[in-house]
Amino acid sequence: MRLNPPAFLAAFLIVLQSGCGGEATAHSSVKRPRDALNYSGTDARGIPHYLSRPLSDDGRRVLRQAFGVVSPSHLYLSDSSPNGLLKYDPETKTCPICYVNSYRIGFVSIRKPGETWDELQRRVGNLRRSSFPPSSLVTSSSVSAMDPDVQEEVRQMLDAGRSAGFRLRVVSTYRSPEMEALVMANGRGRTHTLTSLHSYGRAIDVSVGDGNLNNPSTRRSWIAFRQWVTRFRGNDFRVLGTPDRSWDWAHVELPNERIGFRSVDHAISAGRVCLARPSANDCEFLPHLPQAR
Repeated sequence: MRLNPPAFLAAFLIVLQSGCGGEATAHSSVKRPRDALNYSGTDARGIPHYLSRPLSDDGRRVLRQAFGVVSPSHLYLSDSSPNGLLKYDPETKTCPICYVNSYRIGFVSIRKPGETWDELQRRVGNLRRSSFPPSSLVTSSSVSAMDPDVQEEVRQMLDAGRSAGFRLRVVSTYRSPEMEALVMANGRGRTHTLTSLHSYGRAIDVSVGDGNLNNPSTRRSWIAFRQWVTRFRGNDFRVLGTPDRSWDWAHVELPNERIGFRSVDHAISAGRVCLARPSANDCEFLPHLPQAR
């Protein structure tokens, strides 16, 4: 089913364009409040710059009720560029190799109305395949299951990559929020997120070569592909981590300026709007997926 943007998004964009942060029509034109730089990206050790400024009681209330944020001091922007998305870590990262689960604020997920990310993270540990209706566990390896806006570009990327000499195999494209939750539940100690662009049809998992990272030749090919794909069509495609270091080597995604928040203030402004509406889903950016056939 094709879903239109949630009702709150229109109001959010009006707020965004009326002085709280500039335009929201392209990655390169997105501007953020000056203090957003204080909680964006990571330090030299790879630890996020978490939000340090105080928030009003009302701001904290909105973040908790609309987006499940218990501790605003665990919020940060994932990138120092305008592409950075507002994320929440129930447990803060304290060392470079201390992986923690991170959640993109406003993304679709299995989080229930009023449930916090801290509560959901504990609940996920007890989930099994039987916890979900079978029809909700949707996964696909077809580019045709992706957001129609990116399908042709993904096909062109794959064709160009193979022409460049990379042996590529598509492992996964669209995954429903329920499937993402099951993947995380089955991870058992590995870092996964419940808020993936796979659930927007804007991410693809690609295996390079024989897929064996323990094979030095395969690892070199995978690093070369990750370097190559992040330069394909400018910065349209992004990877997790760096080309030579990642907790998810296969993942390649196509962010969209209309999905996700670029500052805490923007999230609070949008949260006030969505909390005034009757549907809990008004606090999520809904996917643009192919029409059901």
